[in-house]
Amino acid sequence: MTGFGARLAEERKRLGLKQTEFATLVGTDVPKQSLYENGKRELRADYLARLAAAEVDVVYVLTARRREGSWLGEESSGLLSAYLGLPAELQDAVLRFVGALEGQLSGSRPGRSEAEGTGRGA
Repeated sequence: MTGFGARLAEERKRLGLKQTEFATLVGTDVPKQSLYENGKRELRADYLARLAAAEVDVVYVLTARRREGSWLGEESSGLLSAYLGLPAELQDAVLRFVGALEGQLSGSRPGRSEAEGTGRGA
């Protein structure tokens, strides 16, 4: 399992921000942000509050469990975390790949509508 620093960096990347942009957003400087992301500086309550205000999943940073995906199992939560850490263009590629797999499988599962097969609705 990775530490809080790696998860913090993952969240920053999920938000599509460079370290400099992120440091400015959360009210710190780049050297301190680098220490946080390398797990060499402890997370303080005021910093965590600024992370939450910046829409960082603080629960995930602290516990490795996604706030929105807490009902998922560990493997599914890990998959969701990996997906959310990807740049938007790679997320789109993953969705196209999964859609293609679903299309191939739908022929072998009679009675499933397209909306049921995707899990994303119509």
